[in-house]
Amino acid sequence: MNLLILDMDGTVRQPLSGNKFIQRPRDQQIIEGVENAIAYFAATGWKIVGVTNQAGVASGKKSLQSCIKEQQYTLELLPEIEEIYFCPDFDGRKWHNYCKHSESGNFRKPNPGMLNLVIQKYSPVSVLMVGDRRDDREAAAKAGVKFQQAESWRQTYGDADV
Repeated sequence: MNLLILDMDGTVRQPLSGNKFIQRPRDQQIIEGVENAIAYFAATGWKIVGVTNQAGVASGKKSLQSCIKEQQYTLELLPEIEEIYFCPDFDGRKWHNYCKHSESGNFRKPNPGMLNLVIQKYSPVSVLMVGDRRDDREAAAKAGVKFQQAESWRQTYGDADV
């Protein structure tokens, strides 16, 4: 089994409001090319998982509950994504998966904690991490997985035949 790990903000989704970050759960839209790219990977048998830093929780810009609903809405929009892991604190010590589980460790990207959890759970043969920031690239490197820049991924697979 192959595993596609997607950063969320700036890679998969963006705020509808035009703000820098998503402010409310439904203040999001899928970036052009993402739906088709995800459909391509799903049709070829890849498991798809999201990972995202959510510092807005730690900074008080959104509640943990709002962050949970934000991830759930993304899963409604893109049902091919199996689950989303997110790190809501600045220190990267906590993570949530579907908002049901929590542990302590080094989970905030550029640390590889969230990626390592996903890899451990699925035991994939091959892994590709897609992201838009240096933190995403560094997390992939630390986890020992291939990385592709979000814009390149959307251009390459956004028009692919499914």
